Amino acid sequence: MQKRLAEIVEYIEIARERLLEAAKGVNPSFAQIRPRRESWCVAEILMHLAMTEELVARIISRSVSLGREQAVGPETSEESLLSSLDELSIAQSPNQLTAPERITPAGDVTMEQAVGALDASRRALHDALRDADGMNLGALTRQHPVFGELTIYQWALFVGQHEERHTRQIQRTLRDVTESAAESAPIL
Repeated sequence: MQKRLAEIVEYIEIARERLLEAAKGVNPSFAQIRPRRESWCVAEILMHLAMTEELVARIISRSVSLGREQAVGPETSEESLLSSLDELSIAQSPNQLTAPERITPAGDVTMEQAVGALDASRRALHDALRDADGMNLGALTRQHPVFGELTIYQWALFVGQHEERHTRQIQRTLRDVTESAAESAPIL
């Protein structure tokens, strides 16, 4: 795999490990509890990530097909792109965003379903990126509804930063649900 793409794939795998580590500690009885009515539970957060990653995999796949039709050349740069989205603060932003309906999970998702969907979406993303290997993905762009025009490299990078953002959300959700459960527990 070409250097730029390999670096992004390594990054998204590290982000996934952190996400799964945060989710691993979820008590199954807390996985479907929303800390607030307008918030998602942990299982819904994971399903949202799977739905988003699946969508990104399709965007990459379609873009690569169009790139082949347009005879986009090979990648010649090895310059890192890991900081190319830093100005957007995707992973760090405290601002809450509203997810479009197509990546909003149904309320009855289980942890098992969400983790299974994450596995499937990661396979789809890997397939799309493997197919893209060697192509200059910086020459291919698609519009993101919030962050504007992104290169295909940045779309792949977005997956990891999006997971980082939601890893922190899972940690907050667990803290809120645990504190709420402790407050409502009977005093013996």
